Amino acid sequence: MVHWISFEHMTPSFLLACCLLLGAVLVAGCTAPQGATAKQTTVPVTTPPTATSTTAIPTISPEKVTFAIKASPTRYIPLMSSTVGIQLTPDYTPQVPVIYNWSTNYGYFVSWNATDGKVTQFNQSVQTAERSIYWTYAPEDMGKKKPPVTVRLIIETARLPHGGGEGRGTITWSEVRIGWEGNDTAVAEA
Repeated sequence: MVHWISFEHMTPSFLLACCLLLGAVLVAGCTAPQGATAKQTTVPVTTPPTATSTTAIPTISPEKVTFAIKASPTRYIPLMSSTVGIQLTPDYTPQVPVIYNWSTNYGYFVSWNATDGKVTQFNQSVQTAERSIYWTYAPEDMGKKKPPVTVRLIIETARLPHGGGEGRGTITWSEVRIGWEGNDTAVAEA
């Protein structure tokens, strides 16, 4: 059982003592000792940011994961019957579903199923979920001077099937260079 104290049961001397004590506490915090000057403490005024003010937020880039792109065979000419081009495979094992974005400044990409012989030709850039791709060039270009070739692979996160995230983001990238032996033999750097 809780007992409440009411003012009618308090003696006037007790009430007077409480009021004096409360007054003394309040006055003690607001005055300085005699002979001393009161110290004024100022609080700096800060202006809250407005819609037009900008604050630079440092961005933290993920560490670049370096990997090699394996090429097989390392030498290729369109007259070869054993392959449709130089097979390019990243030496990288993703931890999440990814999309492989291949691009080149010369030649084009193909996919090849060696068991049934099906070949699909792409342009100078292709996005695929398949890990490997073949690089080749047109047989009509044999005998002509060709530029040094750069093949770039950008590995991105795949869009999640349940719609999460804001699309894709780059995980890492790498390049492989292809030079020429004579006029027509493409040679992938090791």
